[in-house]
Amino acid sequence: MTERATLAAYRGAMRLLAGAAEVASRAPAIPRTWRALGDRLGRFAAEGNAGAAAGPALWMHAASVGELRAVRPLLAALRARRPGRLVLVTTLTRTGLELARQMPEADLAGLLPLDAPEPVHRVLDALRPEAFCFTETEIWPTLLGALAQRGVPAFLVSGRVSTRTAARTAWLRPLYRQALAAVVCCMQGSEDAERVIALGADPGLVHVAGSLKFETVAGEMPAGVRRLGEQLGGRPVLVAGSTHEGEEAAVLDAWAQLLTAHPSLLLLLAPRHPERVEGVARLVTARGLPLERYAAVVSGERAVPREAGVVLLDVMGPLAHCYALGSAAFVGGSLVPVGGHNVLEAARAGRPVLVGPHTATAADAVERILASGGGIRVRSADELAAAVGGLLADPGAAGEMGRRARMAIEAGEGALARHLTIIEGRLAGGTAPRAATA
Repeated sequence: MTERATLAAYRGAMRLLAGAAEVASRAPAIPRTWRALGDRLGRFAAEGNAGAAAGPALWMHAASVGELRAVRPLLAALRARRPGRLVLVTTLTRTGLELARQMPEADLAGLLPLDAPEPVHRVLDALRPEAFCFTETEIWPTLLGALAQRGVPAFLVSGRVSTRTAARTAWLRPLYRQALAAVVCCMQGSEDAERVIALGADPGLVHVAGSLKFETVAGEMPAGVRRLGEQLGGRPVLVAGSTHEGEEAAVLDAWAQLLTAHPSLLLLLAPRHPERVEGVARLVTARGLPLERYAAVVSGERAVPREAGVVLLDVMGPLAHCYALGSAAFVGGSLVPVGGHNVLEAARAGRPVLVGPHTATAADAVERILASGGGIRVRSADELAAAVGGLLADPGAAGEMGRRARMAIEAGEGALARHLTIIEGRLAGGTAPRAATA
């Protein structure tokens, strides 16, 4: 297929999708899952901007919860440096939207409009953005093209292009070339920079700026986490965070093996997706294990099991702080082929970090931690049990491993300053100066 044909096919498909969404959104009674169509059609901008301060907006798009947390320091810094702007945050997931609506850095939150002309221009006409920032490799040709036509600078922040993404998107290169032509790309590493250039980015607009995830600050520990810590009374805890289907069973198997030597070991289990909480609860109770839910424990309705038991994290938000309660932290999405999740929160809490073999999504951070001696890679429930057992048997070694993990993450900081140098340089009206590489 020629480049022109690829572009025409994409535009046609997106117009059809937007047309179908428009019709569905106006149905007298639509299913709950379709009620977000108004956002995807860009209506939230006109509705949410009522009464907002006049003037250009700063628009930040982050695909999901992890990316939203990573960009918060950047968003806060931009807001402080450019007062008076309306700050719009968009995302692609319901859980991400819930978090965005709670962010003090955002004046308005919504789902990213469909990449078709009418939804895109509806948002741009309502908000007149001064700048558009987006994370990872969220490439939307219609939106980015419309921004370029209006002279609005677009910045890919904390950009990453994995080998898998580069290979899978080979046939989409015509779309990428057009979309990336005027985008300032702030990439996590030199390999990401090379790959985004291969996808069509202008080499003169590509910078190595590092990962914003290294800059994420957990903030003050919530009162609920403090209350849980008081109930634990210093007992050993294994925290398993961001787990996926198949991993909870493996973690429970590993935990069961550890109980002989450590009968008071508590498991704090945090599924990645909130909608899986009930299923994970059924998995735990089917094994006849004592189970309490975080919300009930921290509210005082229930208490932590006196002996071995499981506390299920059933609310969004506290996981980053809960890692500090653990003797060791397993970060999920890594024993199953998902690609791994954010290991920085566990490392920043100063805890030994355990991951499975599948960590391509978080490769840079994982390799930093492992190379520093701050973490262990495991490949099965048995290996997880052996690694945690060794840490519980030698608290001194576990403490040193946690210290090394935290130092490895601190050594990766500086991305925020590099991003700000690049963005501010571009918004000042000139070519962004070359920031020091990560």
